[in-house]
Amino acid sequence: MLVLNAILYLAMVSTSVFQQYSAFEWNKKTTLSTQSPVEFPGIVLESGNYVVRLREGGDRRSIVEILNQDETQVLATVVAVPDHRVRPEDNSDFTFHEIKHDGPRPVQSWFYSGDLIGLEFVYPKARAKEIAKDSDGHVMASNGIKDSVIVAVTANGKEIVIDDDQGTQTARRKAQ
Repeated sequence: MLVLNAILYLAMVSTSVFQQYSAFEWNKKTTLSTQSPVEFPGIVLESGNYVVRLREGGDRRSIVEILNQDETQVLATVVAVPDHRVRPEDNSDFTFHEIKHDGPRPVQSWFYSGDLIGLEFVYPKARAKEIAKDSDGHVMASNGIKDSVIVAVTANGKEIVIDDDQGTQTARRKAQ
């Protein structure tokens, strides 16, 4: 009976520890430290420290929050879609659209430490067209409504549907 109680106790302790760990991992809380202005959809952040965390995760799209350093103010809430990379990194990683002019660097994707699947940020269509033209790349875009169509805007302004409001998602993988 004593052995059974000990096993049951260990099972309860390990379950509570793993639940706390998975709750911590779920929001993928990351500190972004920047020495120059950066742009997320709808907001430009001056140099400083910020917290980026997942508010809602999903297979097709997710909601990400950008907060001030002490997490007392949500500065922006943005939509993101799945993105992929070939190798996981040891640290969280932000990638940027490579624009040709000076100004805030637009954030393209966020990968949490050790993950192969990250999140690519969805910009308003007008801004996405500017970034795509200036970077000679693609930029995820939408008209800003949570359940609206998400497109990839190319450098020449072409829009390719990535995720529509009917639940259809096209397969895509960026060149690494």
